[in-house]
Amino acid sequence: MLVVTTSCATFEIEGPGSIKPDSVTGSETVHGSLYGFQWQPFAVEKCEQGNLFRVEHHTNVAMLLASVVTLGLYVPQTVEWWCDTPVSDEVEEEWVPGEE
Repeated sequence: MLVVTTSCATFEIEGPGSIKPDSVTGSETVHGSLYGFQWQPFAVEKCEQGNLFRVEHHTNVAMLLASVVTLGLYVPQTVEWWCDTPVSDEVEEEWVPGEE
């Protein structure tokens, strides 16, 4: 029973793309409710440049316990996202010494 209650639950949504060293990532804890309202606004746009290609939703026992104790009025959830960096269309010109 102890092993089951210390586990986490993760749900992933993945699109085209893959995690690269230059991928931009972030996470935020969202404070919501089972009754359809949010305790604080959640900004939808997370990728300033590039495309959103993966989102993970995390919850753990402490978050689930908070949800049960408050009868669903407070439901914290952690959201983590990855954005790919756009490929530049500009091509650098090769510099040759003595040429201007």
